[in-house]
Parts: sequence; structure tokens; C-alpha cells
Amino acid sequence: MRHILDIAKRSEQSYRPLYSTFLDDRQLAICEAALKSEWGGRFDSFGGYPSAERKVLAFGDGDSLLSCIPFSAAVFNYRVGSNLCHRDFLGSLMALGVKRELFGDILVGKTRTAVFVMNTALGPVKEMTRVGKCGVWVTEDFSDADIPVQEFDEIKTTVASLRLDSVVSDGLRISREKAAELIRTKGVLHNRVMTYSPDDRVEEGDRISARGFGKFELYEVGTQSKKGRIFITLHKFI
Repeated sequence: MRHILDIAKRSEQSYRPLYSTFLDDRQLAICEAALKSEWGGRFDSFGGYPSAERKVLAFGDGDSLLSCIPFSAAVFNYRVGSNLCHRDFLGSLMALGVKRELFGDILVGKTRTAVFVMNTALGPVKEMTRVGKCGVWVTEDFSDADIPVQEFDEIKTTVASLRLDSVVSDGLRISREKAAELIRTKGVLHNRVMTYSPDDRVEEGDRISARGFGKFELYEVGTQSKKGRIFITLHKFI
């Protein structure tokens, strides 16, 4: 948090855009809350594509931020049947000496995998020829086709109210009592903001994440049943 606040203030004082390294959902939530309460200036976040989970925080004039984003997409190409997974790429990059904060999401496909890498670490990544036991060649031709479709299980249910603990109960398939305890003791990310309040209100389109339990979206809020319960549709991401 201190480091991020320092970047924000240096950007403000120097009148030039500055960026963090990659942050995960929880780190983003903590840093964004600190920036709003202790700094109050303008900032944005980017991860390479709209639904990115790991992002960099950006500070500076909005028109210049996109023109000098400090990361690029490295696309690993390989043969069909290589059966490479997220862990293979994560392990190979870490073995190369690339720290986790220097690369963002890893988008695994059948013959191509895109990894967003800070430009300071891009050189050695582009020279990689193997991931695990498979030969690869790296290009920089990332396109929207490399973004995998998010898979999910659809849950149709009813809730007594749109309280956070009630929705979390169905989204994580645990009792309401356990959901309330989870929220109070460990917290959940509600639209990337950490909360410990079981009675927070959830709205259509909200995303909720609990470490160790998964992530889901309140996709649709429907009508009420004759008994006053609310029909909802959840998308539990796989």
C-alpha cells in the first residue's frame, strides 16, 4: 500500500504517467481503498483485456495512460495435443527468474497461450523455447481470439433477500450461517472491495469472490415468488 501511494504521489508531482506491477484481486482492492482514502487523485487499472483478474494500477493523465502501458502480451505457440496447463507456464516463468508481480493473467488455449508480461521482463520471455517438456515459440500477435470464454455453472435459486450472506450461501453452496461466519471472519471481495458485512446488499451484475471457495456473479435478479422469495440466477465460475 505504501509503495502504491508513493507511485501515485510521484506521478502527481512529476506530471507523467506511472504504473505499478501486476496486482491480484485482493491487492487491488486493498490498494484502491487506500488510494481513495489517503490520496484521492485519479487512477485506473489495466490487465490486457476487459475481464483480466491481475492488473496494473496506472496514475496520470487519462489520455496518455493507454499510450505507454508498461506490459505486452507474449503468445506461446505449440502443437495440438501438448496438454499444457496454467501451472506449466507459471512454473516455467518462475524458473526463468521472472517474479510473479512481473506477469499478469495466463490465458491457456489448445495451441496458443497468451501471458501479459511487464516490458522489463519481456526479453528473456520471448527467447523461451520450452514450457515443461514441450517445445514452444513466442510471438507478439495477441488478438481477441486468444481470450478464452469464461466457463461457469448456472445456479437458479431463490433467496429471502439480496443480503450478501444469503447470496453467498447459494453461490458457494454452503449454509447461510457458514456464509455469514465466512464473511465476518475472513471477508469476501464484493466487486473487488473487501467486506466483512454479511448484511451488505448485492445487485445484479455484482461479482463476489471468497479465497478458497471460488468466484461467482449475480447474473440476474428476477421476480418474487408467491411466498416473497426472490428468484435469482448465479454464474459460478469454473
